[in-house]
Amino acid sequence: MSLFTKTVEAYRAGSRKNLDRGHPRSGGQWWWTPAGQMRQLRDVKDGSANSITQASLIALTDAFSEAPVMVVEEIGEGQEEQVMGHPLPDLIDRPNPYMTSDLLWHYYMWSTRIDGNAYLFKTRSASNQVVELWPLRPDLVFPHAAADPMEFIDYYSYRPTGTEEKIPPEDIIHLRIGMDPLDHRKGYGPIKSVLKEVLADEEASKFATSLLSNMAIPGIVLAPRPGEMGPGEEQAKAIKAGWQENFGGDRRGEPLVSSGPLVPTIISFSPEQMDFKTLRRVPEERITAVLRVPAIIAGMGSGLEATSGQAESNTLLKFFTQTTIATDWRRVARQLTWNLLPEFKPQPNQRVEFNKADVTALQESMGDVWERADRGVKTGWLTVAEGKRMVGVEPKEGDGVYLRSVAVEEVPVEVGMRKPPAGSNGAGDVENLVDA
Repeated sequence: MSLFTKTVEAYRAGSRKNLDRGHPRSGGQWWWTPAGQMRQLRDVKDGSANSITQASLIALTDAFSEAPVMVVEEIGEGQEEQVMGHPLPDLIDRPNPYMTSDLLWHYYMWSTRIDGNAYLFKTRSASNQVVELWPLRPDLVFPHAAADPMEFIDYYSYRPTGTEEKIPPEDIIHLRIGMDPLDHRKGYGPIKSVLKEVLADEEASKFATSLLSNMAIPGIVLAPRPGEMGPGEEQAKAIKAGWQENFGGDRRGEPLVSSGPLVPTIISFSPEQMDFKTLRRVPEERITAVLRVPAIIAGMGSGLEATSGQAESNTLLKFFTQTTIATDWRRVARQLTWNLLPEFKPQPNQRVEFNKADVTALQESMGDVWERADRGVKTGWLTVAEGKRMVGVEPKEGDGVYLRSVAVEEVPVEVGMRKPPAGSNGAGDVENLVDA
């Protein structure tokens, strides 16, 4: 069997651990990538060191960490209440002696966006109770296919020192995003699909740095005037040294008085010619798009140019929280409900949720609160006292009244639902209801 056939068969079997480590893929299988570009892709590694990726991941992490975990219990149809004193939120808040929940969610967000997988190892006490959670490097963990086709994962292979450690599935919380098309036991980091864009941004940055290093202090050619002889070799060296001494370093910008036949010509790029804005905008847009972060939230120039002001920025922040971050909250909450909550012998109607009550982006602005309270009072849905409490104003005596027009007449519910008499064409129904 040829090496190519073995490679394809290994991928079909779902065994990737010794094949694509160090071979990031972007849009296709790594063996289809030209060798030169493959070397460049290896240089960017997993893409996490790129400034666009870093800015986007910081925005994701900060937003996700704002909502704490809680356990809720359904107490009726459509109603739920928080279970106070439950040990699970405390475990998440302090997963082990060296971490807080902020670091835990930082690990989750970076691991899932880069690798597609985040693994939390459960440390148990002598009584088999989960007492700590430890994040594992995702590139060292591999879900192992079970021999029994009815078992999806037999164990998790963990190789921190090169020696395999088999971890039972019940001791791992496997958080993932997406599904690897070549191994359905694993997730697929979205950054893998834009590694070429990461490479393009890195190359643009290197090119700009090279230009600045070599030609930011204007590159000068001292050439003789047309028809005149130039200096000899020794004289040219002396002129060059004198030019550098008089017009280089801290003496840049000093005036030049030419006493010879040489004419200085600037050959460097102007700041306008060195504007890489357009070249770097495409990677900014695509990388932030696959990470589902509006460019302005990540502080990217393409987002700042496309946004008209603070109001639009606030709207995008709210949209980002309600879509991208809320999706992650639901994804993680479901996984914790399935893989961690059962360790604490919960009631059947309990589940894990994220408490979004104090999330800044989801808070209503005071202007909106005043407008809503004013509309509720004027339309007669709220009393004056209730409207004042909504905006933080202490009600006064006599404020417990509704402001309703005298033209509006109250109709009891049971009367309003009464059907008109048989054969009636509906005329006079309003009068009949009022008389009733």
